[in-house]
Amino acid sequence: MQDTIAIVGAGIGGLTAALALQQSGRRVRVYEQVDRLGEVGAGLTLSPNATRILIGLGLEEPLRAVAIAPDVQIIQHYQTGRGLVQVTRGADTERRYGAPYWQIHRADLHDTLLAAVRSRDPECIRLGHRLTDCDQDGDTVTLHFQDGRSEPAAALIGADGIRSLVRSRLFGDDAPHFTGYAVWRGLVPVQSLSRAAMSVPAGVFIGPGRMLAHYLLRDGRLLNYAASTRRKAWTEEGWNIKAPVDELLADFSDFHAAAREILAATPPDGCFRWGLFSRDPLATWSVDRITLLGDAAHPVLPFIGQGANLAIEDALVLARAVAATPELGSALARYERARAGRCERAMHGSVAAVENYLSTTPEDFDAQQLINEETLGLFDYDAATVPV
Repeated sequence: MQDTIAIVGAGIGGLTAALALQQSGRRVRVYEQVDRLGEVGAGLTLSPNATRILIGLGLEEPLRAVAIAPDVQIIQHYQTGRGLVQVTRGADTERRYGAPYWQIHRADLHDTLLAAVRSRDPECIRLGHRLTDCDQDGDTVTLHFQDGRSEPAAALIGADGIRSLVRSRLFGDDAPHFTGYAVWRGLVPVQSLSRAAMSVPAGVFIGPGRMLAHYLLRDGRLLNYAASTRRKAWTEEGWNIKAPVDELLADFSDFHAAAREILAATPPDGCFRWGLFSRDPLATWSVDRITLLGDAAHPVLPFIGQGANLAIEDALVLARAVAATPELGSALARYERARAGRCERAMHGSVAAVENYLSTTPEDFDAQQLINEETLGLFDYDAATVPV
């Protein structure tokens, strides 16, 4: 097992890294703390900088079967519903960037990655392994788990999220800070909505201090929403906390009738809220044969839809660096050098985007003011060709 690369965290980033490393010929073990992988989360956006990677990993057919490629996205006035900016997607985006723009249920992407990893190695994913510590000596990294077991590895990738244990063991326990934003999310069965509500194209309603993003999933049978507001403080932990729909409706009571109908149609126990936390950029992600990936390294706010996309980019660049560099400590250092600058720019861009949406008077908002993942120049990036 000492030739194995260990990954802590079986999320989108961890599984993409496992698949990319497997395809480059490396043996991989993914350690996940939960005993069972189930359907969690809601919708996410896969932009061309990530879809070209997933397609390159051989996942185009299963993902096209479950993803939706919207033709347009509309930014609308929160009260009147008037269109402020129209963003072209669909075939136009795929033509310009050579890869599609997809909206997908997180669980569908996760299941696709999981099946691909297990098809190469049915024993790759180790569930019920809660990491408590890690250390390294010479050519070996040792992972220590809550049940007393220990496992050796040649290198360790911490893909264990914003509250990463691997990060805390490398750099100390700097607690994430609350950003001042909270998000409510839910999935609404389309059959419960009126024709008027369903006529609203995918996009965002923006208003003072609040915004409501919404789009279809799963062959148009579900509508995913994320409703964002400012908050002075937040103490609840986690992003899967159930919340009363009435509280959400009160916060968005002056929004357009279609927006309110979408929120009101949330099934019982189907509304969740979480406070958005972040960390300052790290001076370095790696120590010898241990490094970080995704939110563990560079937590990004969701307002440019790039959290999963950046983790997918990390995964491919990491696999390329490992394939190009026999000594794993040097490979991880090359990976970090190739990624750190881009990820820090995206972290800053996500903050600029939410301020753009929530601080601008909607009546004055126009295309010249728009800050999103495309205007920030993130779509052009090709993780398969960038220097490593």
